[in-house]
Amino acid sequence: MASQLKRPVTLSARDREELLRLTTTGVHSASSIRRARVLLALDTSVGEPDPKEVIADRLEVSGEMLRLVARRFAETGGDVLATIGRKKR
Repeated sequence: MASQLKRPVTLSARDREELLRLTTTGVHSASSIRRARVLLALDTSVGEPDPKEVIADRLEVSGEMLRLVARRFAETGGDVLATIGRKKR
């Protein structure tokens, strides 16, 4: 089944490793960890991601959250830390 996202997320091996470390070690905000897990689930560099409904159920987030994280990743030019961090107000 093809990815249903308009903006595919492709992470480098370094970015993927950094996100895995962020989600498993240290103290980080819950929203940053949630966004990091979404990016890891949407990553197309390790194969075709699951359909967005399956990812949303597995991570206990909404489909809108998946769309927003993918859009933010595209807007930041693939900068992982800018994607998972808070926007400047």
